[in-house]
Amino acid sequence: MKTTIYLTRHGQTEWNIEKRLQGRGNSPLTQEGIQKAEELKERLKDLNIDVIYSSPIERALHTAHILKGDKSVEVITCDGLMEMGFGEYEGRKTEEITKENPEWNINLIMEGHTTMSAPGGENLEEVRDRVRQAMDEIIEVNKGKEILIVAHGITLKALMYYFKDQDVNQEVMGQTTLTKIECDEKGECHIIFKNDDTHFTNKTKQLGW
Repeated sequence: MKTTIYLTRHGQTEWNIEKRLQGRGNSPLTQEGIQKAEELKERLKDLNIDVIYSSPIERALHTAHILKGDKSVEVITCDGLMEMGFGEYEGRKTEEITKENPEWNINLIMEGHTTMSAPGGENLEEVRDRVRQAMDEIIEVNKGKEILIVAHGITLKALMYYFKDQDVNQEVMGQTTLTKIECDEKGECHIIFKNDDTHFTNKTKQLGW
């Protein structure tokens, strides 16, 4: 009994363009973000997705509903899929933060630094722990199904760590790209492909933060 999991990141937002940390905060999807979500929707339309799980943060949930399209499936919000909390740094430009506090660097977190956290925020170890708990439950209640998960940059890093991706500290998932993972009845999971953007009709460089 094979369980199939598709992972994607929310569409580009205004704060992505401005290179502001979003975390638990939010900014609207840009037109490019919406367009690329629509292109991914076209790729997904012939897949037999049984359920969609999304972070409850608006940029992810908006993306999830675009991807749902005409599918008669439920979009379920899951707090465990929220982005890393950046506390007092949310909404601020990364460049400004680095100048103010040179010891804190988002790039170190992206490369796997597990204990660094913003004032009032989470560290990567905490994110990995809640993502693990969420993913264990999602797989347990959806055995044999095809699942789509819509999340965030660092959350997806935690998810790929969960699925034992050896390149997890070297890669950042592009927005509205697609990753496919298959898990067998013994709980062994295999990455079929990751960060695939072949559905984009007009490929432009994906912004990081």
